[in-house]
Amino acid sequence: MPDPSWQAMRQAQQAQRIHQNHVRRHLDAHDMAPARRTGVPHRYRPVSHGSVRFGGPGGILLLLVVVAAVVYVAHDPELRATVKTFARDALSMVQSG
Repeated sequence: MPDPSWQAMRQAQQAQRIHQNHVRRHLDAHDMAPARRTGVPHRYRPVSHGSVRFGGPGGILLLLVVVAAVVYVAHDPELRATVKTFARDALSMVQSG
């Protein structure tokens, strides 16, 4: 009788291969979709929109505004104290509820 841990490892490897093949077939079908219309396959991969990117003129402008705000807050002691208090209160609200 085979070792149960060996059987479990083999089943996990087989499940992983099945999943990888499924993903590969799905991506291949997606890549070939325009080829049905134009005859030229495309190589498009959707990008994650979960991260912030500072690309283009809008991103550079946003970065400059953030840097200017940080410099302004750093030079004004009263505003710096207000921002620290606000941040502390906001953090305590997030942690409590």
